[in-house]
Amino acid sequence: MTNGLPKNRKVFALGETVLDLVSDCGLEFDGIPGGSMLNASVSLGRMGIDVEFISEFGADKAGDLISNFLLSNSVKTTFSTRHPANKTSIALAFLDKNKNASYTFYHDVPEEIPTTETPEFQKDDILLFGSFYAVKANRRNYVLKIVKNAVEAGATIYYDLNIRKAHANEMDILMPSFIENMAASTIVKGSDEDFFHLFGLSNPEEIYKKVSSFCKTMIITCGEKPMFIFTPNNCKSYNINKIEPVSTIGAGDNFNAGFIYGLATMDSASKSTFDFSKVEMDRIVGCGMAFASETCMSSENYITGNFETGFWNKFI
Repeated sequence: MTNGLPKNRKVFALGETVLDLVSDCGLEFDGIPGGSMLNASVSLGRMGIDVEFISEFGADKAGDLISNFLLSNSVKTTFSTRHPANKTSIALAFLDKNKNASYTFYHDVPEEIPTTETPEFQKDDILLFGSFYAVKANRRNYVLKIVKNAVEAGATIYYDLNIRKAHANEMDILMPSFIENMAASTIVKGSDEDFFHLFGLSNPEEIYKKVSSFCKTMIITCGEKPMFIFTPNNCKSYNINKIEPVSTIGAGDNFNAGFIYGLATMDSASKSTFDFSKVEMDRIVGCGMAFASETCMSSENYITGNFETGFWNKFI
């Protein structure tokens, strides 16, 4: 699929870790390592990308299971912190008839993260970050330190808003952090719901006008409706293939992973996102859609890494 291109760009993913307990039939649960950036990291690791996961979780049995799972999927955890006095966070995920999840979270983390080593980025590296972790008040300085390092190195920075409805009433307080994150980023991605929570806007062109004040490349997903990619030079929509999902958990996270996989396997790492040709952008977006679709066909939060013959051709 990669046409022989080298997979030599390193990816760093920054975000929270949870143990997902997933149920679609009442009191029976499947335990799955989760968290938006963890999900993306595992998929990238399974596809042979050099990926480093920056996170925090407990020094407990659940944390041991997650740590071993990450290592077995070629995800490095050099910059992840294990909290000896805290338990790994839990997320209860209940699937509805359309296989969409509603969540309840149980967190046990220290109020402040201990001073810890942060990565030194190179120009060709890619940083993926986002979700509530990226704007959380007691993790803000830590997040900003890592993002600042990436900006100063000239790395590509991909920011996924991923705003949960539970935090929609905090927008006034969180807005400065969202704006700082967007202004530091090369690419901003969000769903139509994310941008409505953030700006109260539904029209993609109006949303881009707002976002482009901070970041010039924007991705907006709209569920089963066409998604949009905006750059200063272009706006293009992409239709979404209809599937019968087993679970939609991780679909957006794996679109991110696939998009980054497309970037990481390009032959020109230094090219700006709005200088991509139509063929290049179609390939990158196609990778994102392929990852998202394949994830929805299993009960895991990540791609299997074993795509069937011809699978990519549906998207690229």
